[in-house]
This record gives sequence, C-alpha cells and structure tokens, in this order.
Amino acid sequence: MIIAGNHRDKLKNNKPAMLGLVFVILLFATAILGPFVTSNPNEINFNDKNLPPLGFSIEQSVYNIKTQELETTGRQGNWEHPLGTDDKGRDMLAMLVSGARVSLEVGFLATGIAILIGTLIGVISAYFGGWLDNVLMRFTDVIMTFPFFLLLVLIVYMYGASIVFIILAIGLTGWTGAARLVRSEVLSLRTLDFITASKALGASDLRVILHHLIPNTLSSIIVIATLSIPGVILAEAALSFIGLGDPGVTSWGRVLNAGQDSLVTTWWVAVEPGILLFLTVLAFNFLGDGLRDALDPKSE
Repeated sequence: MIIAGNHRDKLKNNKPAMLGLVFVILLFATAILGPFVTSNPNEINFNDKNLPPLGFSIEQSVYNIKTQELETTGRQGNWEHPLGTDDKGRDMLAMLVSGARVSLEVGFLATGIAILIGTLIGVISAYFGGWLDNVLMRFTDVIMTFPFFLLLVLIVYMYGASIVFIILAIGLTGWTGAARLVRSEVLSLRTLDFITASKALGASDLRVILHHLIPNTLSSIIVIATLSIPGVILAEAALSFIGLGDPGVTSWGRVLNAGQDSLVTTWWVAVEPGILLFLTVLAFNFLGDGLRDALDPKSE
C-alpha cells in the first residue's frame, strides 16, 4: 500500500490535512447525494426571487400595480430555500450542489488526464534519455512559456465551451509540472541496483517502466495530483466567471458571475459560491501538503 504504517500515522496526526480530507469527503457526498434532495437548479420562480438565506432579512422595493407606487417590503429567508434564491428565484442550495458536482468532475477528470500525460512523458524522457529526452523536455519548456490560463482562454474561445472540451483543454495543457517531477524521480531510480538487476534478468523496457519505475513514483504522483486539483477547479470557475464556461451547466463560477452586479442588495448570490471555492481550494491544499509530508522519506 502507498500510505501505510507510519505514513498513515503521520497523515492522521496532521490536523489541517485531516480537516481537508473530511471536507473533501463531505463535498463528494454532497455532490453525489445532493441532487436527490434538492430542486432543479435551473427552475425559475419569480415569486421567490431574491430571498435571503435562512436567518437573514432584507428590505426590497416592490412596484404595486394597484397603487402604481413603489412600496418597501421586508423579506426573510425560509426553510424551503435555506441558502436563499437569486434574481430569477432559483434555489441557491440546488445551484451550489450542482456546482460542487461540476467542480469535482472537472477537477478530477482534467487532473487525471494531465497526470497521465505528464507521467508518460516524464518516464519516457528520463528512462530512454538522449535525443528523445531533449525533444520532450524542449517541448515541455515551450508549453510552459505560455501563461496557463491565457492559453486555456484562447483554446476555449476558439473551439467552444462545452464542459467536455474544457476538461480536455485543461488536461492537455496542464501536464508540464507532472512531467518534470516524474522525470526527476525516474532519473534517480533508473540507476539503482534493482532496475539494473531487472534488466540483467531480461525484463523488457515496458516491464521495467510499468512494474518498477511507475510504482516507485506513485507517491509523488498522488501528491502532485492532489495539489493540482484546486488549480483546475479555480481555472474552470474563472472561465465560467468571465463567460467562457459551458452555458448548459451550473457551476460556481457561473453563479459568481450572476451575483457580481448585485453584491449590495443580494450579497449571498456571490458570497456563497465564493466561500465554497475558497474552502475547497484550501481543503485540497491542506490534504496535498499533508500527503507530501507523510510520504516524504526525508521526514522519517
């Protein structure tokens, strides 16, 4: 097992990492079970528009058709919409649950693609070396010269903003860090005795890579994957916030975009997804740091 014995004990004793793990588990549970207990996030009900969260009340000006005058009325949060509603009467809880599912899908799938590409390039580059190493590393350097988010914006703007394409775009442009990390790990592993012995016994290059090199870099791969997920989630939220997200899905960035113009009157529309984004990024960073400390052989 990758996390076993004293490594697991170190992780358990790391309070921020455990808090991050608990939050991530709760987020997963919410994303999976939430749609079964919440309403349709796209359901519009103007009778319930701009309701504040439970425990809050606001005053709003409402036009009275009979008197043809603006009247000030108080509105309070209720249990039907515990986190309030937006200017179209859509339930904030339902939208945030939908946003959690989108964020986790994008975060894990895009990171998985990036880690897979980065691992393959890093292993091949370090193991075979020579001209192949030079070509792959120069290609990696070229990709790294472009600002990641600007490159992502350009790709999505040119080719479309479906959620599937966004996942592919992030995955196909975000692998460079993993490639360099895996390459450095394999460079230190390929000259060790057990690799030399395996080759002497007739093991093929593919067998050495799959059975020896990749398994011995898994700890580092898991750490960089965990630390990459929050950046991917933020990238998707930023794309949605600037209007380049998938219009067919409800993401936290899209909700933030809808609430940015009414921070004074309906502050919760922007604040609630902002808080969730902050906590999610913080949780994954805490968990990633904890895994790095627990799996670092230098800390033993």
